[in-house]
Amino acid sequence: MRILFAGSAAIAVPTLQAVARHHEVAAVLTNTDKPGPRGRTLVPTPVKEAAVALGLDVLQFDRLGKDARDAVAPYGCDTLLCFAYGRIFGPKFLALFEGEKLNIHPSLLPALRGPSPIQGAILAQLPHSGISIQRIGLEMDSGDILSAAPFDLLGDETTLTLTDRVSELSAPLALEALERIKEGRARFTAQSGEPTYTTLIEPAMAELDFTKSARSLHAQIRAMNPWPKAQTTFDGQRLFITAVHGTLSEAGAEKRDPSVAVGTVVAKDRKRGVGIAVSDGILWVTALQLEKRKELDALSFLNGNQHLLGSILG
Repeated sequence: MRILFAGSAAIAVPTLQAVARHHEVAAVLTNTDKPGPRGRTLVPTPVKEAAVALGLDVLQFDRLGKDARDAVAPYGCDTLLCFAYGRIFGPKFLALFEGEKLNIHPSLLPALRGPSPIQGAILAQLPHSGISIQRIGLEMDSGDILSAAPFDLLGDETTLTLTDRVSELSAPLALEALERIKEGRARFTAQSGEPTYTTLIEPAMAELDFTKSARSLHAQIRAMNPWPKAQTTFDGQRLFITAVHGTLSEAGAEKRDPSVAVGTVVAKDRKRGVGIAVSDGILWVTALQLEKRKELDALSFLNGNQHLLGSILG
């Protein structure tokens, strides 16, 4: 088994490292280097950095056309393993591999197909999610399932913490899948149930609307952490709300005085931070950040911005 590993994001690095220790990774396919925050230097993907550290050949292309196929073909890879690569494989590219062509997807397919399953699970307020290893199909995330690992969601996950969890769980799952293929024990099953889909996360999705429920806002703030950060306005400035108190089930437990306008900062609490009136209750937030300033815990922020209490956000 000679493997081409395709990946770009940091979530895939532990899987690449584990697979390279136990199998023959002939080359790594990753996205091209992109300009850094100031645009002066090109920054490699986390997967490229890991591949270089492992001494693996790295292939990078802006599109998977003939040039990419001509570069991949000489490596003689029979197996493709993809995790958070960021590009779609066409039939000519997939035809390079005589063996299995696998994708690791952070959801229990067919739920949350598409580019943002981790954020999607949080936004949808799901009680559980998981990781699927599937055969790559020509339609997005439609391929048959080799294995799946479900896990519970506690309702306090952020995109950052859930990504870290998926990253750790994916490596042993990938190794098990590859061993089953190597030993001829792989069994694939068709996806069953009605598919749901996610979209790319965009900055506009981070705008907070305090006429929504406390649960919805609790989920949104967690899903937008670490990027693009849930946001509103305060005193004519952009204000990021980066963390919330407690779990999803606790959100909105304290009811709002109906005479108070939604978006009003109504209270402070040593443990829960500051409370914001929303449509069905009080949303407690624990970390805030003014644009171009550092993130602060809610009470520290309030100490420096005492007029926050009683103000109306948004």
